[in-house]
Amino acid sequence: MIRSSLNSGRVSSGAILFEVVLALALFVFAAAVISGGFSTALKSVDRMRAELDASNLAISTLAEIELSLKPMITSPPAEFEPPMERWTWQVEVTDPSEDLDMSVGLTLVEVIVRNEEQERETRLARMMRASMPTAAWPD
Repeated sequence: MIRSSLNSGRVSSGAILFEVVLALALFVFAAAVISGGFSTALKSVDRMRAELDASNLAISTLAEIELSLKPMITSPPAEFEPPMERWTWQVEVTDPSEDLDMSVGLTLVEVIVRNEEQERETRLARMMRASMPTAAWPD
């Protein structure tokens, strides 16, 4: 009888060890899946933040042009002021033409906002009426 009780003790301790190893393996797998999900979520948040920054900068630049704070002329890329110095803005103005039937005095103004580090580019265009002749702006 002593032998049978010793064998059953070894079997139950082996089963407990197996259960502990299995639980540990499941925990490690679950932790890996959850950490991968967090990593993907953080990358998505960074991407969305960059897109929102670019859109806000483009809208602000178009508003400045519309308020005549910036000239409505084609311009080369220029940097924004801090804290947005990593972003650049550029304006492309398309003069009215007969092909586009813009005879009502509207001009197509496109603002291009770029971030070279994140390889992002956002373009925003609007039809605007020129409030001041472009020749009146100082160079």
